[in-house]
Amino acid sequence: MNWDDLRFFIAVANASNITDAGQALKVSASTVSRKILVLEQALSSVLFLKTTQGYFLTEAGQALLPMALEIEERLRLMERQLSRPGARMAGVVRIECPELMGSHLIIPALAQFRLQHPQISFDFVNAARSVKLTQSHSDLLLRLQRPEAGNFTLRRVGELTQALFCSPGYAAAHGCPEKPSELRQHSLIGWNQTLAHMPLARWLDQLSGDQPLWMRTGNLEAQLKAVQAGLGIAALPAYIAEPLGLHRVLPQAPAHRADIWLLRNLATQGQERVERVAEFLCDLLARQGLQGEGKAG
Repeated sequence: MNWDDLRFFIAVANASNITDAGQALKVSASTVSRKILVLEQALSSVLFLKTTQGYFLTEAGQALLPMALEIEERLRLMERQLSRPGARMAGVVRIECPELMGSHLIIPALAQFRLQHPQISFDFVNAARSVKLTQSHSDLLLRLQRPEAGNFTLRRVGELTQALFCSPGYAAAHGCPEKPSELRQHSLIGWNQTLAHMPLARWLDQLSGDQPLWMRTGNLEAQLKAVQAGLGIAALPAYIAEPLGLHRVLPQAPAHRADIWLLRNLATQGQERVERVAEFLCDLLARQGLQGEGKAG
């Protein structure tokens, strides 16, 4: 089997059709189709159900996909480690972090870092749901829960405070609840069912007495936009909501707090560019008042 064929398999699995997969890979649709056929023959398995609506993974394809993604991640890690070995600071650093922390805190602060280290570039994995550590080959990861295992060093670098917020316009139009039981009279915005297990989602359920949500989303960015539009109340990070002028709801109620953990891939030990980025992240958290005690684990 040619490992390069897995790139085509992953692209078709993501796009669900060979035309879009070909565009993503900058090859013709016929080349994609041929590569998939070669891979299926090599594995003696049908990987896609091919219909007029698109290409959909068979049971064999679903079994192959996580393994193919694992191989792809390992190859990317190898490329980052081996590219330009003579230049200690040059290369890509891959950061995996919570959704809003990446888009509202880390990325906006990169301008000054770029002036100091223009040879370092970035690859961000910035999502609501964390990738399993066994499947992650990022250089640095910021997590809001302490991982139990993985090929990473671990350090507590801060604490995140999350609380209920609404817009000033919503507060003026609907008033603000004074105790948790009054949340039933308001529009709550939270997580969809696939993410209802997350600690912040469970905290909101407990605080509101399992009140049905008026709006469910799959990411915090959508919840933030909904709150800014005056559509209701949501649980948001205080370091984002307060500078935006959002109104704290139930300020006397205990906030949700989560430790911020910095993980560093053991495979990147000794890489100066990763060390510089790790220092940048710790300094940034400190400047935002999110710094921790630096406990290792």
